[in-house]
Amino acid sequence: MQLFIVAAVLIFSISCPVHATTPAESKPGVIPPPWELYDTDKDDYISAEEAAQQKMPAETFKSLDIDRDGRLNKDEFSKAPPIKIN
Repeated sequence: MQLFIVAAVLIFSISCPVHATTPAESKPGVIPPPWELYDTDKDDYISAEEAAQQKMPAETFKSLDIDRDGRLNKDEFSKAPPIKIN
């Protein structure tokens, strides 16, 4: 009986692949903010000034800046809310 259950689970897991989606992918008309658009000086960080140029609210920037160094690294920026596209 246990062998049957294990076999059934394996068959089901193989036949039904999981596709993970990001929140932005699940909503039409929004995308994750593109890093290249924000990191204008190409120093691999996004400063508060660079974020403000792209109209990121200062409060959002502050909430994303986990290590409080005044700039966003790629990991911090990856948690930015999606942006609307036309």
